[in-house]
Amino acid sequence: MDINKLGTIFLNTLSEVISTSTGIHLHIKSQKNDLDFGELVGIMSLEGQKSGMLFISAKVSDVRVLCSNMIGVPLADVTKEDLDDTICELVNMTAGNAKVQLGETDYMFSLSLPFAIKGRDLVLAAKPSADVVTGTLGNEEISIKLKAVY
Repeated sequence: MDINKLGTIFLNTLSEVISTSTGIHLHIKSQKNDLDFGELVGIMSLEGQKSGMLFISAKVSDVRVLCSNMIGVPLADVTKEDLDDTICELVNMTAGNAKVQLGETDYMFSLSLPFAIKGRDLVLAAKPSADVVTGTLGNEEISIKLKAVY
């Protein structure tokens, strides 16, 4: 499978997950190979014949909007724990849905538990030989990045 096709599968899956769980529709804004992260990052390990990592990141304010729509509470009532749960759930659902689509390919994988990291100016340094797919989904209000490294 072409690595760009793999990136499109992950991006389309994330878009569908967000649309279904929040009612917010995002489109692919870019598939530029940009490894900078947002302030909140959800991460899962993808273990298989070709193991990798999946990262979904966004600014805290954007995750707050997604969370508010996901759990049906006002923006002001979204807690830090809600933000962590939201980014972890987004990476979990995206990886789970992509796993089904990739089940008959070399990229078939098992999933780890999702976890989140927070901070500013987070950068992923991958070996030059690593296959990296990236993309940004967004609309006029929010933006969310996806990166898969194999």
